[in-house]
Amino acid sequence: MRIKLNFIDHEEARLIEKAISGDKQSFGRLYDKYYQNILGYLFIRLNNKEDAEDLTEVVFLKLWDHIPKFGKRNRGKNFRAWLYRIAHNTVVDHYRTRKNTESLDFEQSSLEPQPETLLIKSEEKGKIVHAIQQLDRSAQNVIACRFFGGLSSKETALSMKLSENNVRVIQYRAIKKIRKLLMENDEFKEKG
Repeated sequence: MRIKLNFIDHEEARLIEKAISGDKQSFGRLYDKYYQNILGYLFIRLNNKEDAEDLTEVVFLKLWDHIPKFGKRNRGKNFRAWLYRIAHNTVVDHYRTRKNTESLDFEQSSLEPQPETLLIKSEEKGKIVHAIQQLDRSAQNVIACRFFGGLSSKETALSMKLSENNVRVIQYRAIKKIRKLLMENDEFKEKG
């Protein structure tokens, strides 16, 4: 079966096609390719390393169960966006079942940070995390997808079921609010 897939290379398209057909080895290679990104995305959303690891496994189990349906029914054919949509829905299910309102705080975890966060000093990271905590869930999700998950605006839009313009607006406003909160935090410390 040949399907046209968006935003991926030929090797990945071949792996997806084989995984759709039930090839466990190809699925394993997709798992290896996306495991760390999904783990990081879930960690940002859950604030708990163990929960993030557990839900990463749930995401890939759901992926295995649903991959034969990928690209059917005239739905999007962007595999990464689809995978992140599964991850997003898994987080929503997790919060629904646990009634958990934990905020983001990755200072207390031993999870290896993404390369982007390695450049941020510990104190600055704490300030940024605190600022992200102040955002609404939609803005937190856009920031997590774009900067921690590495998704494009289009992929983020597909995973969140929003328009690409809406994602850009949410991202712009979220970054603007984060900057404002960081500046307010610095001004408060200087006066104190």
